[in-house]
Amino acid sequence: MKLLRPVTASLLLSTLLLAATARWAATDQLRQERTQAIQQEQVNELDQREQLEHLNRAQELNQTQRQLDQLRHQEASRPGLAAQPRAQQLYETQRQLGQLKLEQQLNSVQHELQMNHIEREQNPFRRQEQIRELQLQQQMQFLQDQSRTKLMQQELNRVR
Repeated sequence: MKLLRPVTASLLLSTLLLAATARWAATDQLRQERTQAIQQEQVNELDQREQLEHLNRAQELNQTQRQLDQLRHQEASRPGLAAQPRAQQLYETQRQLGQLKLEQQLNSVQHELQMNHIEREQNPFRRQEQIRELQLQQQMQFLQDQSRTKLMQQELNRVR
């Protein structure tokens, strides 16, 4: 077998290295695109989950507001000094309910801002970290809101 000339061997080696590099680059490109697609899907799911939780919280608040309105109506039909502490409790519950509604609106706007920030993030690792952080924040906020709403409903039931 005849040995290849150094130039031919060098050219062959360069071609093999170039082909391997091109293959690795194409694979890396596909991996990045797949990662971005998965992360975008996670962002979309996170947004949908937030919208659903927002609707659930709004429904709970509306139910609490109806209970409160019903108790106020009953309170208005009872004249007398004994009704004053009860009226004060109803007023305080209404104030807390209004505050909770405003906080939920603020949280919704903050969530939208965070989602926009995540969608602009180019680094896939940083983006994944931000998605996880937002998921955790959402879960915590939902549980806190749910707890506060339940406490208000219990207070209204106690006032009855």
